[in-house]
Amino acid sequence: MKWIFSTVRTLSQFGKWIAIATMTLMMLFITFAVVNRELFTPVVGDVELVRLGMVVLIMFGLAYSQAEDAHVSIGLLVDRFPEKIQHIIDAAAFLCTLVICLIIGWVTFGVATEEMFGRPRSTDLLEIPFYPFRYVIAVGFVLWGLEAFLKVLHAVSLLRKTSQ
Repeated sequence: MKWIFSTVRTLSQFGKWIAIATMTLMMLFITFAVVNRELFTPVVGDVELVRLGMVVLIMFGLAYSQAEDAHVSIGLLVDRFPEKIQHIIDAAAFLCTLVICLIIGWVTFGVATEEMFGRPRSTDLLEIPFYPFRYVIAVGFVLWGLEAFLKVLHAVSLLRKTSQ
């Protein structure tokens, strides 16, 4: 059981570092593009590159956000319930997150594969194909789902403790 936890957390940490590296590269690229636009000639396709970078940044940051409980949650109603009911609601919510993330990841993986072997769509100006970024979206949702799975296990273990 501990190997599942450590594997998922390692993957989330790896995703976090990809997101940080992407954000750093985007920061440097945007700075370069703005300075270049004012002093020399504009960088062609800068907006497209930043948009694609945002896909990588967001998708690899989702799992880490789940691991750190950084997603927005409102406990206004749930916090008033008994502790046992709170754990049941948490487990159900994390289970829904798990199922939805895995479904989205699976469907997106299929779309990316179809696009890769079919007629790939690409950006307008630089003609960068979308399918690698669709794979990034699929991986991001699966990693988020795996982190939600760890939260389900944690909520169930807390539920067992309160039941005893």
